[in-house]
Amino acid sequence: MSDPAAMSARPGVARATVVIGGATLAVALAGSALATVGARQLSHREDVASLRQSALFAGQQIAVDFSAYDYRHLQDDFNRVVNESTGAFKSQYATQSAGVQDLIIKAKAVSTADVASAGLVDANRDSATVLVAVNRKVTNTSVPNGQSDSFGLQIVLKRVNGRWLASQVKPL
Repeated sequence: MSDPAAMSARPGVARATVVIGGATLAVALAGSALATVGARQLSHREDVASLRQSALFAGQQIAVDFSAYDYRHLQDDFNRVVNESTGAFKSQYATQSAGVQDLIIKAKAVSTADVASAGLVDANRDSATVLVAVNRKVTNTSVPNGQSDSFGLQIVLKRVNGRWLASQVKPL
C-alpha cells in the first residue's frame, strides 16, 4: 500500500500503519536502552571484580616483598618495598630499613617468604585492605639451617596512578 491515493482512500489503514510503525520504533528504542543499561551494569561488575583481584594480587606481592630479603642485594630488596609504598608508610619504611641494613648484612641474613593464604577485606576504586598469612624462613650466621615462622599482615592499599601501593602494613 505504498500508493498515496490508495492510502488516502482508506484513512484508517494509514493511521493504523503510522501507529504500528510508531509502536515498533518505541519498542526498538526501549530495547536498545535496556541493552545499553545491561551492558553498562555487566561492565561495571567486571570492572569491580578486576579491581578487587588486582588489589588482592598487589597485597600478596607486597607482603612477600616486605617479608623477604637477602643481604647480598639488600638495598634492591628494600627499594622494591619503597617503590610499592606511598605516604607516611613509604618514608617510615625507608628510614627503618636503613637502620637495620648493617645488622642484616653483618648477620648474612636471608629471608624467604611465601603466601599461605590471603583475603580481601574491602575494596573500592581508591583503596583496599588485604589480609595476608605469610610463611617465612630466615637463615643467618646464628641459625645457618634456618628458622621458620608464620605471621599475618594487614595491608592497606591506596590506588595511585593506576597502581596499588601500600599505605600501611601492620603485623597481626
